[in-house]
Amino acid sequence: MYWVLIGFHTKSDSTRRATRHRARDFLATLALHVRSRSTFRHRPPLSVHYPYSRKGLEVHPVSWRAEKSGETGPDQHGERTMLHRRGHRILNIIISICVVGFFVVVLKGPSTDSILLETPSFPLLPDVQLRGIKDLEVNLVNDTISDYEGEMDLTSWPFFVYMSGSYSNMTITGQEIVLSVDFLNENFDLLNLARFGPVENVKVVIVVQVHNRPNYLANLIDSLRQTKGIEETLLVFSHDINVSPVNELIRNITFARVLQIYYPFNMQIFPHVFPGQDPRDCPERLGKESALSSKCKNAEHPDKYGNYRVAKITQIKHHWWWKMNYVFDGVFDRYGLSNAWVLLLEEDHYVVPDALYILTDIIRNRQKYCENCEIIALGSYLQSFSQYGSTIANLGAHPWYSSRHNMGMAFRRESWLKVKNCSELFCKYDDYNWDWSLMQVVAKCLPKPFRVVFTKSPRVIHIGDCGLHTHRCNAHNTYMSILSIMAKHADLLFPSRLTVTDVR
Repeated sequence: MYWVLIGFHTKSDSTRRATRHRARDFLATLALHVRSRSTFRHRPPLSVHYPYSRKGLEVHPVSWRAEKSGETGPDQHGERTMLHRRGHRILNIIISICVVGFFVVVLKGPSTDSILLETPSFPLLPDVQLRGIKDLEVNLVNDTISDYEGEMDLTSWPFFVYMSGSYSNMTITGQEIVLSVDFLNENFDLLNLARFGPVENVKVVIVVQVHNRPNYLANLIDSLRQTKGIEETLLVFSHDINVSPVNELIRNITFARVLQIYYPFNMQIFPHVFPGQDPRDCPERLGKESALSSKCKNAEHPDKYGNYRVAKITQIKHHWWWKMNYVFDGVFDRYGLSNAWVLLLEEDHYVVPDALYILTDIIRNRQKYCENCEIIALGSYLQSFSQYGSTIANLGAHPWYSSRHNMGMAFRRESWLKVKNCSELFCKYDDYNWDWSLMQVVAKCLPKPFRVVFTKSPRVIHIGDCGLHTHRCNAHNTYMSILSIMAKHADLLFPSRLTVTDVR
């Protein structure tokens, strides 16, 4: 029998120790969702048990080979052992990291009690009852774009490996961390299948890009819960940071099928190397002349406005592009969803109760409403809601324009493939906004620009007053205002007939 032991460095440098804990917890928390390894795709079933020693947080996963009587070194099948050892070493490293993190989480105890007072631990049968939005705002001070200052680079993560009677000092590279996150993404449990049935029959996949604003996310989830037809969809939450309050909200959803995926190149894992913020990068507003004098890393490459790259902002565009590829190339192929429509949401959106009803009607009657419209937009930016009721059954059909039709967009795989074929233009366009980059693709690369059919009274509403560009705001007031508008027009929702009244 051979043993693998992982023990983390115990140097006195608290920052390095905290950094290792963050990386370990990131992978470990993801691993909590994964089924037993006997169900992993493309992996042989393993039989492993984990004796645990409280002292030193050590884990000793035992290999798949049967224990020989009294043998502690290489067994008699030495040649075969050598062939398998390299592959099993990597797998055991990943498994051991996840198990160590699991026990740290268990010993630490629940971390969200102060945030979600009435939210029970996962799994849950009845729908979660959330605390009031005001309470969430009081408790959640880090509620915009997360600050990663003080994080250490995790691309070289030291640990000890004990194998065949000797220790080795090794590191996990950034590529290995990314592969670990990819592996976990492929093997997450798809929640609530027993209640709602297999995914193959789903016609609408709702993809939500999530950062770290749990109060907004709580509002979005509550609105989705009230949306007619939500039980027939698949909800995909795509994350660029792994935090307990956000995970707790999502894991307690019981009204639809749920899948979580994690952007592997995020700043939580890579805070100080690309695509994170390298310490040698030029400050945002340094100016090219000063940057050249200081010899900072990207001095030759300011953007078209003369500013230098800010990683936590450009990450939004990177995450959006990765998410789209992963959903259409990964989730769609895995579950056979080639004919489904994808509806794009963000964590600071509110969904009107008849949104899916309207979406389904437009899909069914698209040839009548706008035969050449490849995109459906359920959201728009109104200056005032005073006419919301009078246009509630009206549609418009326009050329797609990013700043008007980027909210609540829905489209099919065939439209996405047109965009994907223009990936170089999208990625190299000098702007951190995914929608403006997409606008360049539509205007300069597609053989024919997209047209959009949209709701004149939006069924997806932006409530994110607090966010990337605005910090002096009150999320609770905006949310309550939208609820008041919806209550006022409740009798007008679910119109029996839609009419196109605005064509350009």
